[in-house]
Amino acid sequence: MSFPVPLTWERDTAESQRDEKKRLYSPCSFFFSQGQALITAAKYFSDERLADNASGEVAKKHRHRIQLALFGQMMASYEYMLKDFLARIIDIVDVFDQKLIKPKWVNVDTERILSQRVAQTTVGSLLIHPTLGWQDPDQVNERYQSVLGNKIILPSEIPTLNRLWILRHSVAHNAGFVTSPDAGRIGSAGISEKVINTDDDFMRQAFEFLKPIAERLADCCGRSALQQWLNSTVDLDANYDRDHSIYERLRLIGTYLPSRPESLPEFTEQNYLADRTKANASS
Repeated sequence: MSFPVPLTWERDTAESQRDEKKRLYSPCSFFFSQGQALITAAKYFSDERLADNASGEVAKKHRHRIQLALFGQMMASYEYMLKDFLARIIDIVDVFDQKLIKPKWVNVDTERILSQRVAQTTVGSLLIHPTLGWQDPDQVNERYQSVLGNKIILPSEIPTLNRLWILRHSVAHNAGFVTSPDAGRIGSAGISEKVINTDDDFMRQAFEFLKPIAERLADCCGRSALQQWLNSTVDLDANYDRDHSIYERLRLIGTYLPSRPESLPEFTEQNYLADRTKANASS
C-alpha cells in the first residue's frame, strides 16, 4: 500500500502559509486557527446543508461520522498544542535543560533516536512529542509547573476536561460508541451503549471551553519562559542584534492570537529593551 503524498498546490495558499507560520512559532495561536477551521467544517457538514437530491438518512449518517472525526481532530489539536509549546521552548533556549534530565516522563530510547534517520526532527520534538500522559490534566499541570513554574489547567476545569478525553477515547477507539464503563466515568448513564452526537454546537462548546486554557498557556508560561531567559542573561548588556532571534521566538511562543485570518505580530527593538528593563528590575 502506498502512502498518501501531500499536494504541492492548494487553493488557499495564503491561509495555509499563515497557519503554517503559527504552527512553527505560536502553538496556542495555531490551536485557535485549527479549532476555528474544525468548527467551520462541522457547520458545513450539517443537515441543513444537505443537497436536495441527497438521501436524507444516509447523508445524515455520513454527516454524523464526519463530525465525530472532527471532534477527534479538535482534541488532537489541543494535545499537540500542549506538547509543541514545551518542545518549541526547548529548541529555543537551554535555560530549562537541567529540569528535563531527571523527570521520568521524559524518556528517550534508542529506537526513537535511530528513527530520525528517516524523518528529521528537532531536539524538543524528539524529547516531548512521543511522551504519554498529556490527556491527564494533573500530569499536564505537574509538567508545566516543574519546567516553567505555572499550572495551566484550573481545578474547576479538570472534571469537564476529563469527560472530553473520555468522549475522545470513545470516538478514536469505538467509533463514537460509549461503553457502559465509559458512561459511568463521564457520570452520564443516558449515553451508555449509544453513539454520541458531536454536532457543530457541541464542537463550538468544546472549543469555547478549551480556548481559555490555550490563552493561559501562552500568557503565563510564555511570560515565564521569556522572563527566565532574560534573567539568565541579566549580566550581559542589552544587545538587540545578538538577542533578537531568541527574543522574537520566545515572544511568539507567548502569543495567543484569537483570530484565524490575522497574521502573527512583529516585535521590535523597543519591545526588547522594555522587557530587558523589566527583567533587570525584578532580578
